[in-house]
Amino acid sequence: MSPEREQAERESIERELIELSERAWEANRNGDAEFYDRLLTEAPLSVSQWGIVDDRETILKGFAENRNPYTRTDLSDHRVIVLSDGSAAHTVTVEIDVLVGGTDKQTMRVFATTVLTRRDGEWRAALFQISPAPTG
Repeated sequence: MSPEREQAERESIERELIELSERAWEANRNGDAEFYDRLLTEAPLSVSQWGIVDDRETILKGFAENRNPYTRTDLSDHRVIVLSDGSAAHTVTVEIDVLVGGTDKQTMRVFATTVLTRRDGEWRAALFQISPAPTG
C-alpha cells in the first residue's frame, strides 16, 4: 500500500472511531443498552475507579439501569492509534455532568480509552477504561 493510501486509511479509521465514540457517549447519556449490546465484544472488559467488570451482562445491565445518568458529555482531544488492520485504540478527554444517585449533580473530567476490533466490518469494543483526569 502506498504511503498516501495508508494515510488516507488511517484518517478514515480515525473519523469512524471518533464518530462511534460520540454515538457511544450519547447512548450512555440515554441509557441505551441496546447500542452497547451491538458495540461490545463477547467478552468485554470495563476498568474504572469503581472497579473492573468482565461480565458482559453486568456491563449491559449498568447501562440499562443508568443509575447515575450523565446529562452532559463534552468530548475533546480525540486520539486514535491503529494497532493493526483490524484493531485500534481510541482515547478522549470527557467532561461529564452526572446525577449521582439520580439527583446530586456533579461534574467530573475523565480520560476514556477504548480498544476496538473490527469484526464482520463493524467495530466492537473489547476494553474500555475510564480514569480521572485533572480539572482545568
